[in-house]
Amino acid sequence: MSKAICCGSLFFAFLLLASLYGCLPAPGSDRGSTSNSFTTRLADMKHTPGHTSRISCFLNLKDQRGPAIRLEVSSIEVFNENTSLLLNAEPLILDSQGIGTGQFFLGGVALPPGNYNRLRLTVTRGEVQKTDGKFEVIATEPFPVDVNLKPGLNLEAEDSPTVHITWDVQNSLLNGNTLAPDLIAAPSLRQMLLNLVLVSCPEIDTVFVVRADNNWVVDSFGLKGGPTYLAVDPVDRNLLYVLASRDRMVKVVELSTFRVVNFFPVPLNDEPTFMVISPDGQDGFLLDENNGYLSRVNLRTGRIDARVLLSDRPVYMAYLEEQNVLAVVMSLSQKVLLLHPHSLGVTRTIATGSGPQGLITWGNQLFLAEYGENSVSVTDLSSRGTQNRLLVGFGPRRLLKTENQIYVSNYQDGSLSVLMPGQFGVIQEIYGLGRPLDMALNPSYRRLFVTDEMQAALVVIDTNSNRIIEFIALGARPFDLDVIQ
Repeated sequence: MSKAICCGSLFFAFLLLASLYGCLPAPGSDRGSTSNSFTTRLADMKHTPGHTSRISCFLNLKDQRGPAIRLEVSSIEVFNENTSLLLNAEPLILDSQGIGTGQFFLGGVALPPGNYNRLRLTVTRGEVQKTDGKFEVIATEPFPVDVNLKPGLNLEAEDSPTVHITWDVQNSLLNGNTLAPDLIAAPSLRQMLLNLVLVSCPEIDTVFVVRADNNWVVDSFGLKGGPTYLAVDPVDRNLLYVLASRDRMVKVVELSTFRVVNFFPVPLNDEPTFMVISPDGQDGFLLDENNGYLSRVNLRTGRIDARVLLSDRPVYMAYLEEQNVLAVVMSLSQKVLLLHPHSLGVTRTIATGSGPQGLITWGNQLFLAEYGENSVSVTDLSSRGTQNRLLVGFGPRRLLKTENQIYVSNYQDGSLSVLMPGQFGVIQEIYGLGRPLDMALNPSYRRLFVTDEMQAALVVIDTNSNRIIEFIALGARPFDLDVIQ
């Protein structure tokens, strides 16, 4: 087969896949959804005038033992003294077998500050599994189930807590054929700062807290201003640095209390779109994609110590600790700049393919995601040229390394490509994601957490088997994440 025919076939295949997946946004564009129901579900979580706080509600089982019960729930309302608001955007089916040891997202809503004292679930149908494995309908008429919030949920402006409902399945079936769902609500319990995953959702001004051992959302807190990029202080893990893009500042959160204990305004007229911090926790680096500025902020004083104009639309950066340089990816000029982290002076320029995005280093090799090439380029930093180019999935955006593997999030085809340094191609593909982007690793449990914009969830990958083991629904698009080891 001639080279021209081969290229034409590949181009036709790309067009076919594009038509199947629909029109997806390009890197750096608005992270919108192509699903109308998904868009509606997100809209229910956004601020409206007077609705400046919000809650998110999750369900788990008290015990897996007991009968298999299915409940059709038409509505979940949250009540205060004066009014009620609908928590779920669409009817739900609560299946005790399906929930198992996991967690089920019931819904979330923005609401006015105040004291909220109960939830009400309207059950429209109930089924129980018999000994022959078939389900029998035992409730056909709608009935309410009230769940008290004790001592009450007192919400102030900009609060964004989670409410956890525990379902006692064993005690939900009376006399073998009478359905009386036993539900108890409880607020979140503050977690030890160990093996946690922090996830930002800027559209709802919320940061979720996920336990890495059981993949449950266990807490959340509100943070106004559009929290995007997160970074746990590498020295003091009780401090979290958050880029609040809409407020144009870096906020410092004390994780033991979820209080903002400090904040640093960005330079006048800057609109930072990316943030990383140095390995010693002394400096933060802010990148302004639209205006082209790179700034270094002293995280102890809040002072801007260095600032340079890079132009050429910088889209990504990473601190390369082994090389002690800051790498900045320039999308327009299609190159990577290596800068001195103190002076921000350019020490080297590396040419890339089209649509350069995320990067990592493995030893002295630089791996770079090339969105427009559907590839990852490999450059030996001790030489002057590209050593190799590896074809991956469609639209690679981010890379993350473990002890022996490199993961590539392919934004357009909903997959992860797995690379092994020294090999000449992809050793494995992981399918079943929506729009994967940023990733974080918890080495203790060998789990990879991936933000999935399309499914408004975190996807959990077992790095031993490279299989999806969990989807953690959040009800809002996750943006960035970081892990507390």
